[in-house]
Amino acid sequence: MREELLTFVSQRGTLLEPDAIEFLLVQQDPIAELEGFLRSCPETPFLVTLADIRHSAEIARTAATRARPVPPSPRRSAASIPASFRRLGERAADAGPDVRILRDITGRSTCEGTLEDFTRYFRHRFQVLREMLRRHRELGGAQDIAKAQRSTREIRIIGMVADVRTTKNGHRILELEDDTERVPVLLPADSPLASETVVPDEVVGIVGTVNGKGLVIAASLVRPDLPTTKAFPGTPGHARVAFMSDIHVGSRTFLDEKWSRVSEWLGGADEVAQSIRYLVVSGDVVDGIGVYPRQDEELTIDDIYGQYEALAGMISALPDRLAVVLLPGNHDAVRPAEPQPAFPTSIQKLFDSNVIFAGNPSVLSIEGVRILAYHGRSMDDLVSSIPGLSYQRPLDGMKAMLRMRHLAPIYGGKTPIAPEAEDHLIIEDVPDIFVTGHVHAVGVDQYRGVVLVNASTWQAQTPYQKMRNIQPAPARLPIVDLATGQAVIREF
Repeated sequence: MREELLTFVSQRGTLLEPDAIEFLLVQQDPIAELEGFLRSCPETPFLVTLADIRHSAEIARTAATRARPVPPSPRRSAASIPASFRRLGERAADAGPDVRILRDITGRSTCEGTLEDFTRYFRHRFQVLREMLRRHRELGGAQDIAKAQRSTREIRIIGMVADVRTTKNGHRILELEDDTERVPVLLPADSPLASETVVPDEVVGIVGTVNGKGLVIAASLVRPDLPTTKAFPGTPGHARVAFMSDIHVGSRTFLDEKWSRVSEWLGGADEVAQSIRYLVVSGDVVDGIGVYPRQDEELTIDDIYGQYEALAGMISALPDRLAVVLLPGNHDAVRPAEPQPAFPTSIQKLFDSNVIFAGNPSVLSIEGVRILAYHGRSMDDLVSSIPGLSYQRPLDGMKAMLRMRHLAPIYGGKTPIAPEAEDHLIIEDVPDIFVTGHVHAVGVDQYRGVVLVNASTWQAQTPYQKMRNIQPAPARLPIVDLATGQAVIREF
């Protein structure tokens, strides 16, 4: 039961205090107990404590004395889908799919890698995020750094983080710059700001004072973040969209039997399967060729077009009602630098007409619901830069992206980024659904009204993952109801 409880917690994107684990394990239904608490939270907490669980249980007992008692519901297995989700499902309509690509880089790339390209790219990033920050009440009247440095009163500045370091006394020093100047900012070790993790190249606002040596002493740090919780827009019918990622066709570790199961289920009589109208696949659809040293030893298909032909055959066997959206990832046959364009025509022509090709990242409209789809390679940089983040907890990384309003804030790390005229990795418009893949985990959650989905892989543990002790969570299918935003995960 302990392992099942920890798996459930990982899928929901939170942590359990050790005392809370021990308390739950002696309850009649630990997962139902925890699920009840999480359902009562406006957003998933980073850590669930014993006090949280006990307080939630006390509220539940009080409510039970005022209501008609009902028998406890059995704990759902990971493969089951709640009755409420089944009850709302409608057969996918015969009408044509309603999918529009609102934004991606396809056909619009202009960068040549010149110094002017880089200057223009970073200037665009800074200007867009600065305008977002200026809309925050705390940063009203924000000044340029050069002007603020001459002030003897409280100042408000906005800048891009050029450097982050920690002093021997535990203070954090940020080097913050804008169009006019560069200034050091102190996050005192004895203040709540000491726990703030700041990454290079993100854009932040600072409220504080300037000392006699030109050092800004920060009183608060403001990120662009999402506005307060918004309602899910919803569609008139209950069509569903399913999410996949990292299929890795052509790899020896591709889970052929699991794929057969999901394909058979999607084409079967199950009412939830029949309500799925769309399938979004967020990159690494094939394993690729020459992506890493000695990859050829781990392939069953050693021709790149052969891999895409095999994938095209698998997708063509899915029900005709499914509109499939394919994005590339770092294993796919497009440029490695993000933003990545859609697959070239030579690959697209291998697929049936029900497949829609988009870049990575892309903003999609599916029946009017705005979906931000991103493969998620920047998770590599965030995991190595933000304490507490891990590949098993991708939802926390996605929340960090939303708070910074950027999909890949760290430039020059593990994620190659092309210096386009505009920064296509900025999260300008607030999506209704945000989906990533890449880390071979799975999870669903919400953040300030945005439905979060980390799509599962269809590849077993690779030799590299075994060496790094990374345990994938393969063959899970997240499904979101476009009418309500309710999300479930079906295991195969």
